[in-house]
Amino acid sequence: MENFEYGRFDTSNRPPPIQVKHLQNGRIVATAAQKLCIFKLFPIIFHDIICHLPSFIVYKVLREILDLVLSYPFRKQWLPVLGDLCDTFHQMMLTHFPNNMIPKVHFVREYERIIYDYGPAIKQWCFRYEACHSYFKKITMRTNNFKNTPKMLATRYCLKQCFKFANLSRLKNLNYLVGVKKIRSTCFNMSMKNVLMNHFGRINLEENLNQCNKLIHENIEFCRAAVYVMNVEPLNEQPVFAQIVFILKMDEKWWLFADILNTISYNEELFAWEIKSIDRYVILDPCQLKYYYKGLDVYQVNNSSFVSFTARLTSLNEH
Repeated sequence: MENFEYGRFDTSNRPPPIQVKHLQNGRIVATAAQKLCIFKLFPIIFHDIICHLPSFIVYKVLREILDLVLSYPFRKQWLPVLGDLCDTFHQMMLTHFPNNMIPKVHFVREYERIIYDYGPAIKQWCFRYEACHSYFKKITMRTNNFKNTPKMLATRYCLKQCFKFANLSRLKNLNYLVGVKKIRSTCFNMSMKNVLMNHFGRINLEENLNQCNKLIHENIEFCRAAVYVMNVEPLNEQPVFAQIVFILKMDEKWWLFADILNTISYNEELFAWEIKSIDRYVILDPCQLKYYYKGLDVYQVNNSSFVSFTARLTSLNEH
């Protein structure tokens, strides 16, 4: 596990090494984001042994529940399925881990009723609260100030926010760029040049185009080599993935030069979509990739490429 290479977006949530004492205590010491990261990538990290784990069925059921709970929009037709999955998870926990039946295992059975009464659960979760709570715990431990601690934490946080709002340029501009430079025409092959000429007309690639490594457009981060969900097929709701090859600027406007990937299938053991490049290039406006805001990392398993995310996508106009 320590040798596993996390992608660009998952590196920030890389969990700490799991020690023997953690396994003996049955508890992993990590933040909520780190636990979610290792949960999402568990089948990919341990792809060579999961088929030999009798209790892996517990993970599979819980992963199905999580994909539904974190879906937005959420279809009402999914509620009976979610209820059955929650009951199955409860039974699987009793079968495989009877000594780990903590209250949260019982709370899972309430998801169907909660979503029915109050709407998508993702609108009510406390993930951002956990992030703020982790920040305040670090400040408390590092300052060693235990005199009027709430006031100290509130003051430090207010000063931090003031500094951020006053100096962070990305809050003042629509676009925030990293690594801007000129681009050489040798970076494009013939099919890429044809796409550029069809979109921009006859231009001088080296004089008229600039590139950058990262573009933050309306608080959405676009990075080169990252994969994004471009759309969803209307019939089978299969995601359409696009991998950014270049981030180009033409006439004060930034464009995404992307490779539309071929979605081969969904691997039910890895809980990931297998993708493959077929050199089908297209130029996209950043506003066109707002279906799923998060960039996805590509992982190699048995010489195949996979992307994984915790949500079930559905057509925006059919929920």
